[in-house]
Amino acid sequence: MRLNKLLLFLLTAFPFGLQAQYEGIDKDYFEFPIQPDKTNFLSGNMGELRSSHFHAGLDIKTAGKEGLNVFAAAEGYVSRVRVATGGYGNCIYIQHPNGTTTVYAHLQRFNPIIAEYVLKNQYKRESFTINLFPKRNEFVVKQGEIIGLSGNSGSSTGPHLHFEIRGLNQEVLDPLRIGNFSQIEDNIPPAVQRVALKAMDMNSRVNGQFGRFEFPLTREGSTYIIPDTLDVFGKIGIEVYTYDQHNGASNKNGVPLIDMTVDDQLYFSQNIDTINFAKQKNILIHTNYQAQKESRRRFNKLYVDEGNTLDFYDAKVNDGFVYASPGQTKRVSMQLQDAFGNTSKVEMTLRGVEKVSAIDSEIRASRGSYVQDNALVLFQPKDSTNNNITLYNQKGSFIAEPTYTSDKSNVYLIDLRRFLPQSVTYNDGTKESLHFADRVPAANAHSYLSDTYSLRFSKNALFDTVYIRARHFIDDAQMEVFEVDQDRYPLKGSVYAEFMPLAKYDDIEKYHVYSIDNPRNPGFVGGKYEEDKFSFNFSSFGKFTLLKDDVAPTIKKRSVKDGRISLTIRDNLSGINSFEAKLNGEWILMKYEPKRSLIWSERLDKNKPLVGEFELKVADNAGNESFLKLKLD
Repeated sequence: MRLNKLLLFLLTAFPFGLQAQYEGIDKDYFEFPIQPDKTNFLSGNMGELRSSHFHAGLDIKTAGKEGLNVFAAAEGYVSRVRVATGGYGNCIYIQHPNGTTTVYAHLQRFNPIIAEYVLKNQYKRESFTINLFPKRNEFVVKQGEIIGLSGNSGSSTGPHLHFEIRGLNQEVLDPLRIGNFSQIEDNIPPAVQRVALKAMDMNSRVNGQFGRFEFPLTREGSTYIIPDTLDVFGKIGIEVYTYDQHNGASNKNGVPLIDMTVDDQLYFSQNIDTINFAKQKNILIHTNYQAQKESRRRFNKLYVDEGNTLDFYDAKVNDGFVYASPGQTKRVSMQLQDAFGNTSKVEMTLRGVEKVSAIDSEIRASRGSYVQDNALVLFQPKDSTNNNITLYNQKGSFIAEPTYTSDKSNVYLIDLRRFLPQSVTYNDGTKESLHFADRVPAANAHSYLSDTYSLRFSKNALFDTVYIRARHFIDDAQMEVFEVDQDRYPLKGSVYAEFMPLAKYDDIEKYHVYSIDNPRNPGFVGGKYEEDKFSFNFSSFGKFTLLKDDVAPTIKKRSVKDGRISLTIRDNLSGINSFEAKLNGEWILMKYEPKRSLIWSERLDKNKPLVGEFELKVADNAGNESFLKLKLD
């Protein structure tokens, strides 16, 4: 389907989403911003599901090269210029007469006029990182004018151009649904790899069991099917693992439009036609966060969970949840569509059955536990005489019978809203510590106090109620560990924590908090030590410890030539925090590329020779400083 036909289709099919945002934008208004005379390829599209955000705009591949000309997509004026070590790196924003703004990110450099403006302001503010808002019409650009060169600056993981189109309120729009960009070719329908069904409460079942279950698909043309009828009971949520590909590129991009019908009634409709930056964190609840952490697959929910405030769901019946009573058969169909109108379908049949206490299907775990929503799920092998377990907390205990069984295993569902267990004893006498500390409600401020630590949740910290397992201990390697659950609950905001060190430390002021979810690569968190305790904020649950960093960053001279000095700066643990250089006592700009640990100088007056006393100070996040003094001839 050609783009002009697609745009007409979308405006007709989705009048309350796409039309309101895209109304009045001529499909020929924008030109392609890079290599406009060639076929281009994408490594990312608008709305693609990333780990912490919906991708905004297009990532246009540059064949691993930097330095390609980047053109203004339409006439306008430069409204913002930003230089940062992370994020968008070197970035230009252009305001256009039709009210839209285009964004060009990860640039290697700006065109000479903009570069000179940036350089002067860097010297004026004595800062490499800078965020500038030129006066209206100070830098007027024509359509097709070179505004910079493509690069790999900021948080880019490889050379490419990140390109956005934003609406009147700076919301991100989909360039592929606006521009008539023949430079991108796509006649490939979305691929669908797996579908998951989730029992949404303790009374619900999928093939007789509580939990979340993934199912492979059989492909017949552009239609995917689950051949077997799936038995369900109660409230069921459906999820899909899908991606889209464009001609000539292997990258897995996002699928913006998904409809789900149940018996031909539209239950759920997703149309990612715009992204509100203020709601980016909702990606963590739009997808199944826990499943992604466990399987590394990012499943798109076809239902709207508690706490999800995204507004690109155009249709919702029962918030997308499917209910099947015993004896009912539900025909479920999905239609998945990319920005070019290529469409795939998924079909399955659900059969409502009675909930039973004995099942024929295999139970995947024979011992252990996991948490899903409000339920603690425990497993143990089936016994011929005693199948009960005993759960304990500070207030008492209770004996639990199996919720359901197979011929080999017992499954116990414990309602965490009623009882938070700290340990469990199984029928063979073995014990398991569970370490549940507290029930933390969403949308309310909440604090928890233990003997050696405390946690404070703001009212905006959580999407939904969580049941945290927390403990503070010295492990077998004599490392102090402060553990606040596993990274399975998404956090909307940060959590404030305090703890009193259990171990004895020399020079404790030189210790800081580090995340050790990956013990081989501790992540600097920071924190502050005062009144015999550390305080810090975290934005992901997990394990933390105290580590000492008293080693200053390293500085190594690379070269001095063509009026420029370049050096390598590195830090072994906490990371580089800041650097400052002076030449003959005057501040001199040092540009920084963290991915290469490289800094290099640029003079405001390029006619001045780089001679005299050069001084460089580099500090890490732990406060250690290194100094280098050179005499430049």
